[in-house]
Amino acid sequence: MFTPEQIKTIDAQLALTSDRTALLQVDDRPIIVKRLEAPLKHWGYPVLNTLAAVLRQPMLRAVPAPGGSAAQTIEVARLRSLANAGVSVPEVLQVTPQWFAISFLGKTSIDQLLRQEPEKFLHYWESGLQAILQLHSLGQNASQCFARNMIWHEGTVSFIDFEDDPSRSMPLAAAQARDWLLYLHSSAYILNMDASQIAQHFLRYLKQDEIDVQREVMRAARAFSWLRILPSERKPWGRDVISAQAAAEVLHLAAKQHGEGKQAS
Repeated sequence: MFTPEQIKTIDAQLALTSDRTALLQVDDRPIIVKRLEAPLKHWGYPVLNTLAAVLRQPMLRAVPAPGGSAAQTIEVARLRSLANAGVSVPEVLQVTPQWFAISFLGKTSIDQLLRQEPEKFLHYWESGLQAILQLHSLGQNASQCFARNMIWHEGTVSFIDFEDDPSRSMPLAAAQARDWLLYLHSSAYILNMDASQIAQHFLRYLKQDEIDVQREVMRAARAFSWLRILPSERKPWGRDVISAQAAAEVLHLAAKQHGEGKQAS
């Protein structure tokens, strides 16, 4: 908890920036402060939920991100719950009606490391896979499990950004399968490695997760593998297209290797 004077210092610094998330200093200590954002309206939720039902893919269900004070309540509660479970997340330092403060774990994400240190990309990428596996072993799931939301700090991968809770909208196994898929979607296109090799490494970690989670990932792999026919060149298609194509190619090969492994056993 901060003293009244420290809170005044934070408010004064916030007055100088319009950023919703700000890196500030309190007594020479860096902290992250997140302001409230406006309440959000998501007209596409019914469409997503209908699609999830038709495709029998619970992980496609809409995950409400309400914004405003409700989002702050969710994120603070999730950070505390995850920390109590043993997950590496920022510490909640202060909560006010207008903002909350958390500890600063550094700016370096797995996404950045994959781009900036290509000679060590496999080490960092597998560190992310191991972090997801550890998260699930504690009975937990992330929110937006993108490589950019996984922070590398002193050899540890920490998770950030918890404004929603997928496990409220779908079974835990589906929420955990969603973690694997979002991480793959946000990283496969960056990796300088053959898709079949990526699939092998991905499966090596996935197979250590619960059977129900593996089943959900493989079901999604079969449902979305057709996306591998999308263009693989960034120009003029953009990142969203090539990231979907790369992830789908890996999922297609992973499903194939997973099936071959079952037959061999």
